[in-house]
Amino acid sequence: MKIFINAKTEDVCKDLREILSELAQDFVLCFDDETQYDLAGCDAIVVSVPLRSEFGLNFVNEASKLTTAPIVVLARADIADDVQRRIKFTGAFVVEKPFKKSVLQSALKMAAFAKENINRLEDEKNQLTKQLDDVKIIDRAKCCLIQYLNLTEEQAHRHIQKQAMDTRRSQREIAEDVLRTYLINN
Repeated sequence: MKIFINAKTEDVCKDLREILSELAQDFVLCFDDETQYDLAGCDAIVVSVPLRSEFGLNFVNEASKLTTAPIVVLARADIADDVQRRIKFTGAFVVEKPFKKSVLQSALKMAAFAKENINRLEDEKNQLTKQLDDVKIIDRAKCCLIQYLNLTEEQAHRHIQKQAMDTRRSQREIAEDVLRTYLINN
């Protein structure tokens, strides 16, 4: 496991690396003044706010867009709720400082589990969206076949299925061909 750590000082980064050494073998330490950071290949991100040049929430927002790695933000107890509210759409977890070693390790594990579930749900959503788009295009093609070839809905459906099987193409591809044929020419 590779963990990216961003904190105000080198000492804070090293302390966090020591705490998380049971969970990971590889670390990238970043002091917030570094303008370039590479999150590629990182399995998790830990940010201790505030950072030196900015509070750190901009970094969290940007990191959530650049990677699917889980993010844990460490914030003082008096501002932790406000920090969580401000970054709620990033999927990041907030852990209050001071914290116990076991709390940070558990939070990182929970964040990783939650991120896996979010990614799985996102994949399912994308698959369902594609299937819905396929159905819409196939239905439009069936309407064209009904209108221009005077087929019934069942005949139009069977025509698209048969063409797909005969040509070893998807029903969507056949439907797109039908739409190009009848909608471009008319």
